[in-house]
Amino acid sequence: MSGNKKEFVRVCSVNDIAEGQAKAFHVGNKHIAVYFSEGKYYATDDICSHEHEHLSEGWLEGHVVECPKHGAQFDLKTGDAVSLPATEPIAVYTVKVENGDVLIEE
Repeated sequence: MSGNKKEFVRVCSVNDIAEGQAKAFHVGNKHIAVYFSEGKYYATDDICSHEHEHLSEGWLEGHVVECPKHGAQFDLKTGDAVSLPATEPIAVYTVKVENGDVLIEE
C-alpha cells in the first residue's frame, strides 16, 4: 500500500445528522464533530482550541461553528479561528459521502 493513498473511514449515515446540526463521534482516539449545513458535510476536531469544550454542542451558521462556552468561532472549511477568544485553529478533515455514508479522511 502506498504511503500517499488517502484512507477514509465511515463515521455515520447521512440520516444521522439533520440540516443545521452537528454530532460528535469517536474515530480511533479522536473526538470528531460532523456538521451538516447548507447541504454540505464538514468534519473537525470536536474540542475547542481555546478551552476544553465540545464544538458539536455549539451553534452552527453556514460554515462557521460557535463554541458554546465562550463564543469562539471557527471556519469549518479551514479550521481557522475567526473570533476571539480562540486564536489557534482546529483540525479539519476531508469529508466524502458514499452510498449514504459520511466518511472522513484519516
